[in-house]
Amino acid sequence: MNERNSNHPDPSREKIFFFGRIMANVSHEFNNVITVISELSGLLNDLSLLSKKGRPIPPEKIESITENISKQIARGKHLISHMNRFSHSADEIPKTVALQSIIENMQVLTERIFKNRQTGISVIPSSEEYSLKTDPFELRRVLFACMDCFQDASSSNISIAVHCSENGKELEVQMTGQIEKNSQDAFRRLEELQKQTTEFNGRLLFEQTENQIRIRLVLPSNPE
Repeated sequence: MNERNSNHPDPSREKIFFFGRIMANVSHEFNNVITVISELSGLLNDLSLLSKKGRPIPPEKIESITENISKQIARGKHLISHMNRFSHSADEIPKTVALQSIIENMQVLTERIFKNRQTGISVIPSSEEYSLKTDPFELRRVLFACMDCFQDASSSNISIAVHCSENGKELEVQMTGQIEKNSQDAFRRLEELQKQTTEFNGRLLFEQTENQIRIRLVLPSNPE
């Protein structure tokens, strides 16, 4: 179910809603990490008590548990790293950023949101790292809004690719996939986003064929 409140066109409210939604999602994911570590720790404690009572514990059992704990710790650190990048983007002035890095940041932070809706995001890496000068937070918000609209119009996985135009002055983020749902509401929301995209000198284009939807976010390139 789409959690977006379509009765609130106020951009400032949209930004607050976006920030809250992402942070709530990440905190839920991090809570899952803590829960798993707690359960594994409890299992280790139980094995320790059994060992004290003279019951032999297979070394591979201990190794498996400690390995899983290490994996969860690494996952938690990964989430915190991406969460920090996201939260700090809200107080950054327009700056030069790596476009693909921002896309990958949003992929990590929204994985659970889309997985709960039986879909996912596949980022196609570019051969080069492209940069642009923009508002990092607003770019993330529009990217997520595009992904959200895209998912509402298609139940297939979202394929996202970054392309550089031939003239070298623009970067393009493309989202393509198969249409399997009524996309009229999604397209109305994309029309709202078109106006917001101009705030950071971007252009939002979208088109629908018989069985495919494509969204193109075109941004000015500002290589350093």
